[in-house]
This record gives sequence, structure tokens and C-alpha cells, in this order.
Amino acid sequence: MTELHQIYYKPDQLSNLYPFAKPYFNESLTIFFENEPIRKLVSETTAEKIAVCSWKLSQKVRKIHPVTEQALLNDFDVLCFTRNSRRHQMIGMAAAWHKGFIPAIDLLWEKLGYKRPGEARNPIYQNHFAGRTTIYREYVNEFLYPAMDLITNDEQLNEMMTQPSGYAKLSRTSDMKSVKAKIGMDDYPLCPFVLERCPALWFQMKGIKISYL
Repeated sequence: MTELHQIYYKPDQLSNLYPFAKPYFNESLTIFFENEPIRKLVSETTAEKIAVCSWKLSQKVRKIHPVTEQALLNDFDVLCFTRNSRRHQMIGMAAAWHKGFIPAIDLLWEKLGYKRPGEARNPIYQNHFAGRTTIYREYVNEFLYPAMDLITNDEQLNEMMTQPSGYAKLSRTSDMKSVKAKIGMDDYPLCPFVLERCPALWFQMKGIKISYL
């Protein structure tokens, strides 16, 4: 069994969720964005496999590769819901989109004691994937938990991760009103954009196979 959780923070977003998904209302917001619900839900689940995605998931996947209940029943270690071309450079594009990205992600991996892969062979964006719970939980326990604690308590890393990401200008669908009201920032912080690219790098480092719909 695979549990699909979808995070929403406004009632009108519920209509975008898959009918077989478990809604998760994220009434609070921190600089970690979706990573707070991810570490909670992955830590607590009893399901064999789990996915924790945003309410926008259905808008991001291609119609020729839909997320279905049947697809979630297939055998996989990690199942990515979106695809990029083989030439796509996830880290390279992040550096182009978000000023300060490379120094921030490099310092995070260095302080956690891991050697970061140079580029992702199988990019994953916006945490749009399902994973075998043992695999996903290992990532949460050995990388995400320590990363969030380090970002919170390490002054140098916190300063880098809370700098403006530039996303407010990059995306017409950005919700700056909520960001300003809940965390008092004038732009999305860099932090969630760094963390969302870490699962793909972690799975690559661990030699875990990433499958696709």
C-alpha cells in the first residue's frame, strides 16, 4: 500500500487534490515550507510506501503519465511523478534561478558530513515522488532532520538559507501575501528550494533506483 498525502493551506485548494489522497492542512508556515509536514508524516506512517506532495501535484504531472491509484501499487523503491529531459541539469538550473544556491547547498552538505553529487542524474522537483517507507524514512532521519536542525541553529547557514530566493519574481503563481503574513519575508527564502533538490541527490548517493510513471 502507498499513502499519498497532499498538503494544502487554503480551503479552496482541496478541489485540486486527488480523490485517493489524504489531505493534510498545513495551517502554519516556516522557512522549511513542505518539509515540516514531510518529516512528520514520513516519521509516523505505517504504510509500506508514502508520498507527501503539494496540492498542486495534478497541475505539474503530464497527462500522458498520470498519478493513479494503480501506479502507486506498482513495485518501486522511489517513483518520481514528473520527468525532465536527460540533458536537464537540476543543480545548474537552480544556480541560474536562485542567487546563492550553490554556496548554500554546498555548505549544508559539508556541515552534514556528506559529499554532494555534482549533478542529479534523475532530478526530482517539489518532493513529487513516492518512496518505500524504509528508504524515505532513512532520508528524513539521516538528512532532513539534521539539515533542518542545522539550518535553525547554525548562524552562518541560517543566514544563507533565509536570503531571498527570487521566486516571487520567477513565478506568477507565487503567494507572497501568505509568505509575508506567516513568516514576515518579502520573498520566498532560499531554504525550501535547496531542500527540495536534496532527495534526488541523496538517493543518487545511496545508489537507490528512481523509477518513473
